[in-house]
Amino acid sequence: MPHKPIPPMQPSGDHAAELLAMVAHELRRPLTALLGALATLQQRDQALSVAQQHELLGMARRQGEQLQRLLGQLLAAAGVDRRQARLARRSLVDAAALAEEAGRAARLAHPDHPITIEVAGPLLVRVDPLTISRILGNLLDNGAAHSPRGTPIVLSAGRDGVHAVLAVQDDGPGIPPADRERIFERYERLDQPTTSPGGGGLGLYIARRLARADRGELQATDPPGRRGARLELRLPLATPSMPRTGDPGE
Repeated sequence: MPHKPIPPMQPSGDHAAELLAMVAHELRRPLTALLGALATLQQRDQALSVAQQHELLGMARRQGEQLQRLLGQLLAAAGVDRRQARLARRSLVDAAALAEEAGRAARLAHPDHPITIEVAGPLLVRVDPLTISRILGNLLDNGAAHSPRGTPIVLSAGRDGVHAVLAVQDDGPGIPPADRERIFERYERLDQPTTSPGGGGLGLYIARRLARADRGELQATDPPGRRGARLELRLPLATPSMPRTGDPGE
């Protein structure tokens, strides 16, 4: 049974405070990556090759474009432009390529963590690519915030039967099994030290809502053979019979 779409948020009372927290949290990641790319270009322009400069400029432009699209989606979520939200379309994309792009952006946003990208694609899924990029960004931010500086983070993408599995694994204290559902509740945060400012307990809550809106599921699982936390995003692989637009009945 498909998950219900995320309802528009009304900017009044407690919802206005929640919307403000969501805006700040969602804008932080692409803005940090954009500023990181520009700072690298400004401070090391003499040491960078032309190809490296072009790569950083391309990254900065893509993050700026993501900020622009994200603002449009946040306005739609607030009910400012509900018609635009209803007309938003999914497209056939390679989840492995989205993972690689998210990993490269995270390396700029979190230079204190070595981030390894392990992908086995292509992984064709019919989703909103911006939504998936936002989820992966949230998971990478979470891994950096809850693991010691200098420890590795692994972003992987592969397949498990009829699903694409995108996972982020850190080397922090991990998540006790009893808390693996609670971390996805609104404003819930585990009583653990963090190494960077948090998002008020909204990051994983937002990420799971976004995943379910795209027929996916986000969960915390056992990290194989090592300590730390592992968060998995599972998305149905595309088939010829999958609808091209949003949820059935749109």
